[in-house]
Amino acid sequence: MFAVATANMVLRGDGKSNLNDEDFLKQNPLKLQEEFRANIGFMNPPYSQGKIDKNLTEIAFSDHLLNSILKDGKVVVIVPQSAMTGKSKEEKIIKANILKNHTLEGVITLNKNTFYGVGTNPCIAVFTAGIPHYKDKMVKFINFEDDGYEVQKHKGLVETIHAKDKKAYLLKVWHDEIEAPSKFCVKTTIEENDE
Repeated sequence: MFAVATANMVLRGDGKSNLNDEDFLKQNPLKLQEEFRANIGFMNPPYSQGKIDKNLTEIAFSDHLLNSILKDGKVVVIVPQSAMTGKSKEEKIIKANILKNHTLEGVITLNKNTFYGVGTNPCIAVFTAGIPHYKDKMVKFINFEDDGYEVQKHKGLVETIHAKDKKAYLLKVWHDEIEAPSKFCVKTTIEENDE
């Protein structure tokens, strides 16, 4: 990843992207908070690394990012749906710790072809860092599989004329500007054992 990012930076003439070739999971989250003072975190963790090392699951990366962001900051991760279920004992512990220390705002199920050809069912999870998830918190679960993109032969995933309208609708639902039917959005409380 570092080599690809560096090559991209050089080819684009950037020269100021502040890239670090380090193991993110070995960094102390409190030190990262102090050093970078980040209040927003985005991550697409490497998929299926948990099969190689149980400490490299998508939820472990998500937890580490949440712990590295300042209190009340926002964290957005795109992970396989299976990462949100907490299958193994270790993943269930991490999931419980996430809810003990952070708030899950919502989960958006994406088009199965978002990562065309990979064969994963992705979702986006949105959190507020450093604020424990309280019992009565209503969490949004949005089905955005029909996102206005379609697979076309020899092209892959392509935007249709409906994509912009569908994205606008999603954002209005997310920001509670409109009510959506339950087939699109469900608001419910969650507990650590829920998927």
